[in-house]
Parts: sequence; C-alpha cells; structure tokens
Amino acid sequence: MYESLKTNLPREIMGFQNYPFVAKEGDEEKDPRRYPGHREVLMYLKDFAIEFEISEIVRLEIEMVVVDAADGGNWEVKSKSKRDVEDEIYDVVVMCNGHYTEPRLP
Repeated sequence: MYESLKTNLPREIMGFQNYPFVAKEGDEEKDPRRYPGHREVLMYLKDFAIEFEISEIVRLEIEMVVVDAADGGNWEVKSKSKRDVEDEIYDVVVMCNGHYTEPRLP
C-alpha cells in the first residue's frame, strides 16, 4: 500500500454493527477524517480484536494443508505454520486468503 492510500468508503459503513468505526478525538495517531487512511483502518481492526478478545483465537500466516469433512458435520483441518503442523477438528472453518490469490474451496 502506498503512504497516502485512503478508503473509498466512509467510516460510517465500514464498522461492525456492535463496534462502530467512529473518529476518536485527542489521539494524534488517529485519523478523524470520514475517509481514513489505511493505518487508521488497521488500528480500528486491532482495537476491535483487543476489545472482543479474539487476538488469541485468530491465527495468521497459516497454510491450510487439508480441509475435509469429518463425522458429525465437523471439519478435519491440517494446518502448517512456520513452526509446526497441527491436526484439529472444528465445527466451522473460515479461510481468508487475501488479495491476488485463487481460492481453493473445500
């Protein structure tokens, strides 16, 4: 992303229903404009993760090696990080692959 990148949507429609993306006065790092820059969006998402205590359960930079149907409507997931490989069973699986990649649906 380039330094001056701004959103193309107003902050009022970018926020989550239970955590509005409102301009916060008094913090020099915050961008109070209606169309904030990318750093403000990142700070909003980090604040959301802290507020709802989801930082501990979201894993980033994980390669999904296998996602397959398991007994009882669950999903068997084999994932690989830089450190290890894990086999786990989940009720629901959400894979977010980012920009410029081809999705591989289970």
